[in-house]
Amino acid sequence: MSVILKLNKDFSLQSSKEGIRINKITGSISPAELVKLLRFADNQVNPRTARVNSITKSIHETLDRSPELFWFKSKGILLATESCEMFERGRFKLSLGNPDFEGIMDGGHNTFAIASWIIEILFDVKLKKWSDVKDYWNDNYEDILEQINENAHLFEFSIPVEIIFPNNDDGSLDEYYDYIADICSARNNNVQLRETAKGNQVGYYDYLKESLDDDFEIIWKTGEDGKIRSEDVIALATLPLIFMQNQGILPEGLKKMNKISVYSQKNKCVDYFNSIMSNNEISDDVQGKYILKDCTVKSALDLTEDIIYFFDRIFLEFPTLYHKAAPGKFGRISSVDHEKKTRVPFQTTDEFSNYKYSHGFFYPIACGVTELMELDPQTNKVRWKVNPRSLDFRQLDLLQYVELIKMVNYDPQKIGKGPAFYNEAENAFKKLS
Repeated sequence: MSVILKLNKDFSLQSSKEGIRINKITGSISPAELVKLLRFADNQVNPRTARVNSITKSIHETLDRSPELFWFKSKGILLATESCEMFERGRFKLSLGNPDFEGIMDGGHNTFAIASWIIEILFDVKLKKWSDVKDYWNDNYEDILEQINENAHLFEFSIPVEIIFPNNDDGSLDEYYDYIADICSARNNNVQLRETAKGNQVGYYDYLKESLDDDFEIIWKTGEDGKIRSEDVIALATLPLIFMQNQGILPEGLKKMNKISVYSQKNKCVDYFNSIMSNNEISDDVQGKYILKDCTVKSALDLTEDIIYFFDRIFLEFPTLYHKAAPGKFGRISSVDHEKKTRVPFQTTDEFSNYKYSHGFFYPIACGVTELMELDPQTNKVRWKVNPRSLDFRQLDLLQYVELIKMVNYDPQKIGKGPAFYNEAENAFKKLS
């Protein structure tokens, strides 16, 4: 898959003075050329997914009122391609068939804003997401191209572009693969980029994503639609890794983490997870992507879905467990709202809790599931001694746990951050296993 893109006369070709075998072309294109580009180019290589926001609205305003200033106001679009072939009259043939390494590497919001503005001007259709724009483009490409050529007077502005590609030296394509994700993350740092978006870009979460049910609507990429934050999933996924850490079966030199961070420091969980996945004993670095190879770590991550389901069960059942362990009503705690039904955090069921309350009350219990894990000595894989999804909650003795809650005056922050609660939760699970 390729496109021939005609740059305006002001383009220039640059090579690395440091000997990196990657070239860069800087220049500009017309809106009509953008129409051709977007027939094939996508932003999968970009760690963000564009949608309507204050930036895109500002770009629309510029295009409406002073399009001649767009070239000065915008950094434009950064394209990555594995192959760039130069023809006469400023034409370049770009390959775009490998979306993991080719496409719109930066400037996704610029691209989305211009494309959605073109659609609105030509067809009076307003679109709010990149995926909707791309679908519309694919379905109406010929009409868009025809209309933009017939109404060229409405689109007299230039769009800055940069094109990054390997030169023709031996090994340059491998060098391109090695550096492209790093370049992409750096170029997107003009606005803070979540660590999960960066990790997703280099493949840290690929195996975890494959091991989870497709029904989980997880936001792995900035700007994506979804109902579940990837940080929350990754935090729970660190629990079996903490089990491995405590068993002494992770590579030496890796940072350590305790369970309290699973509740209070999601960013630390992400850093911990990423550091494990980037370790060369755990994963292979293949063309700038980390491919998980360690079978023990794979087996540990396979437990994540069970933990997610258990987390939702605990959210539903904790008020009942509280009532069982101590007289009185959970709903009388000042920080608990007993008048508002609440859906479970990961939406694994359509059931609602009769209470709205802080997750700090039960996070230590959710983290206690590490006591239900074991390492199979024959296969060297992490497995359940008792799967928490099938756990009989009536067997869970939380009397001492609830007594501790009273001692901290029912403060969910002190519960979620208190080592004594994690110890007591582990003790409760040890009695089961």
